[in-house]
Amino acid sequence: MDKAIPELLAPAGSMTALEAAIDGGADAVYFGADAFNARMRADNFREGEPEAALALCRAFGVRAYITLNTRLFDRQLPEAVKLACRLWDAGADAFIVADAGLAAALREQIPDVVLHASTQMSCHTEYDGAALKAAGFSRMVCPRELSKASLARLCSLSPLPIEMFVHGAHCVSFSGQCLMSAVLGGRSGNQGSCAQPCRLPYTLRGKKGHPLSLRDLCLAAHIPEILDTGVASLKIEGRQKSPEYVYTAVSIYRKLLDGRRAACPEEMEALRAAFSRSGFTDGYFTGSYQNMLGIRTLEEFHRERPAAYGGLSRRVPLDISLTVHTGAHAVLTAASPKKTVTVCGDEVLAEGEIPPPDETAARKNAGRLGGTPFFLGAFHYKSDQKAFFTLSMLNRLRRKATDALLAPPARDRARVVQNAGIPSRGNEMPLYTASFLSPKQVTPLAQRFFSEIYLPHTAPLAGFGTELPPVLLGEDFEKIWQAAEGAPYVLVHTPGQLLEAVRRKIPVRASIRFNVYNSRTAAVLAAAGAVGVDLSPELSLPQMRDLQSPVSKGAVVYGRLPLMYTVRCALSDGGRNCGDCGGWLTDRKGAAFPVTGGDGCGNVIWNSVPIYMADRLDAVRAAGIVRMHFLFTTESGGECDRIIRAYEAGIAPVGQILRMKK
Repeated sequence: MDKAIPELLAPAGSMTALEAAIDGGADAVYFGADAFNARMRADNFREGEPEAALALCRAFGVRAYITLNTRLFDRQLPEAVKLACRLWDAGADAFIVADAGLAAALREQIPDVVLHASTQMSCHTEYDGAALKAAGFSRMVCPRELSKASLARLCSLSPLPIEMFVHGAHCVSFSGQCLMSAVLGGRSGNQGSCAQPCRLPYTLRGKKGHPLSLRDLCLAAHIPEILDTGVASLKIEGRQKSPEYVYTAVSIYRKLLDGRRAACPEEMEALRAAFSRSGFTDGYFTGSYQNMLGIRTLEEFHRERPAAYGGLSRRVPLDISLTVHTGAHAVLTAASPKKTVTVCGDEVLAEGEIPPPDETAARKNAGRLGGTPFFLGAFHYKSDQKAFFTLSMLNRLRRKATDALLAPPARDRARVVQNAGIPSRGNEMPLYTASFLSPKQVTPLAQRFFSEIYLPHTAPLAGFGTELPPVLLGEDFEKIWQAAEGAPYVLVHTPGQLLEAVRRKIPVRASIRFNVYNSRTAAVLAAAGAVGVDLSPELSLPQMRDLQSPVSKGAVVYGRLPLMYTVRCALSDGGRNCGDCGGWLTDRKGAAFPVTGGDGCGNVIWNSVPIYMADRLDAVRAAGIVRMHFLFTTESGGECDRIIRAYEAGIAPVGQILRMKK
């Protein structure tokens, strides 16, 4: 038996793009208001527009998901909750959320809220699905980097339905694991303002080019295979793209899904004409990582584009029945394919000297539906031809009916609860901890200085902690956990890893890759079993101070920040297990970024300069930071010792460094 056709989910960066998505045949759309969404450079929907967009979606039976998928500071949470409550009351079908603290706050305020876990949460295994389900989510958006086999496994084993991207722009960094734009230019991808430094030229191993710029994703040629995986929703990226792009992509994927077929050459060319970067790639899905790079060429920029989108052409049929009798209220029933309403006139009709309008006049007036998504289908009219009933009275009834058809559903919502605050830990002695890439860096001095030392799972040492990889696929989960057996503590990066560490009764800390921005997120991680949380390096010291946590707060006080985590190897054009994963990436200004190997021959791209706070540890402690964490990457053992001694003595820095924000 054929599996059900998944939902086709389309982007809507503006009202015109929303109309294009509906015209193209989308089952659902996703869009953001003018705050707290990860595409703040899109037109988005301003004051009053989201409500109109939601009403239009209801008329066509198209589900509407609101993107609230940025990380939020404590001061932003109340406004985000207020916005969500307003749009829930207006009929939003779900919220796409990246911040665990916001998710907890929404569950508190809206008992029946529907939450989809954004791909920015970096969740990618069935273990993550279990953790998200426990946190109240009902869908998980998986990363673009999953192969067909990994996707099928996830869909089969996850307790949550899976949404996947099938078309649109690729980030080279694993979703939710990019700090490059924030650190280099102050425009945070986690706050929806990414400046796309991955699209810039770099020099890598002496060769100039664009080693971080990926072609756009296109899986139109793989629709039958995708249907076999059991995925619940297919998502097209593009809230910053034109309505013409939206209509072209949605209409083509609609045909492919309905026909359960792959795209033909003409359809692939139409998709390329709408938007591409040196063509398309399906590398992650097929497991072939080479030749995935691409930029927007001049030829593509100037090539013939799809015809201009002319606005919404579809309308919804409305069957109207009108009953007019003396001694009763006039009654009008309007039935669309999705909803039926019945409305009554304001007063009982008396017999009049002038008869009511005949059927021809009544039909004409009932069909005056301009300005609404409807057109008149069938019309049924019953009248005793005696009651005093005018066309203006019919106009009022018609407007009353269309307003009711477009009205949001009645929903319960909790009384707004004032958060009593998060209990925070009292004063504690500072704890010095460190992550090393290699056991060779761990000197006797380091062992004396640091209370906790973490090594990669690929290089474990008895008595030391284990740091799990940021991307740990379900098929590798048990094997890598076996490597962590006996570790006195673990450093984890996803909700599923945290859940498993607690199940195995291993003390666990939540790393900076959780992107902890606010007190609610810290409380969620503590409730899940974390004994400590590392705060996002994007926070300033005052923001760290104000963030309350029931478990110890940690922060990186030394080391190069991981700016990107890539599944695809940049050093070997995507080739795997090349055996040589070290290198440097140099930008246009001459800054050099170390590139080290990750699991499966992926890469970690580190910042060109380290954070250095040896002479400012008092300010860090004053911010309530208990766990002072060091990241050792390119340093030799001797260099590690020199850094430790500098921190013991409080020595001011020499050379280029990065300071924590005041």
